[in-house]
Amino acid sequence: MRIIAQQTDSLNTYEFWDNVMNKDYIYGMSINIALTQDNQILTYTVNGNSAATTNTIENSTLDKLNNYEIQLFEDALKNLSQKNMKKNIYVNIAPFKIGTLTNENIKEVTARMNLYVDMIKEIIDKYPDLNISLHCINRSILTILKQKIKDHKLGLVVYNTDLNFIDVDYYVITMNAFDDAIIDLLLKDNKEIILYINSDYYIAYIYDHYIGEKSTPHLQQTFNELKIMNNYPEIINKVFNEN
Repeated sequence: MRIIAQQTDSLNTYEFWDNVMNKDYIYGMSINIALTQDNQILTYTVNGNSAATTNTIENSTLDKLNNYEIQLFEDALKNLSQKNMKKNIYVNIAPFKIGTLTNENIKEVTARMNLYVDMIKEIIDKYPDLNISLHCINRSILTILKQKIKDHKLGLVVYNTDLNFIDVDYYVITMNAFDDAIIDLLLKDNKEIILYINSDYYIAYIYDHYIGEKSTPHLQQTFNELKIMNNYPEIINKVFNEN
């Protein structure tokens, strides 16, 4: 089991980066990005109100976001490159809200999705030294990513048990979509599986499921092949690696 750290309000950006780079038990880091109203791509910190934060970014221009700890995506990658970051960077692409697609707006929405992906590609292409992977919950954006980005791993955020299958390099499985059969199927197909665990309850649940007394040798072996993405990597390490 490998740990992917995601920033929270408990650390500022640079403390978080240093923590990721200096802790041997941390395999990589997660960066969240969103597109502003004036077409700037920002990174932002995940907290209990991350959906509200994303919505605010999407509906604001860059100059009106002074009260948030945000950073231009390109500046973040530039700083990580300067710090000689060698660990894996997983970029979660927050989709913008599109509402109901109609004959009148489909061209506009598609053009904005293409712009978003083109901007992402232009930025990440400047930093070939960084180990960047990209994932998204939106299948339309992911389809465009697959068409345009060939040199980076791509992933799907799975939020229910219907994959409606999109073939990608890895899958970020949220806990409401947790399913042993799906995980077994994907692992047999040599896919990378990341469990996104966002609460104490699910930390305990995953521990009991894979390591606890009722676990099985197969589940324990499966767990060795998984990665866990979480806001508190030190807790994950103590629970799963030090017990």
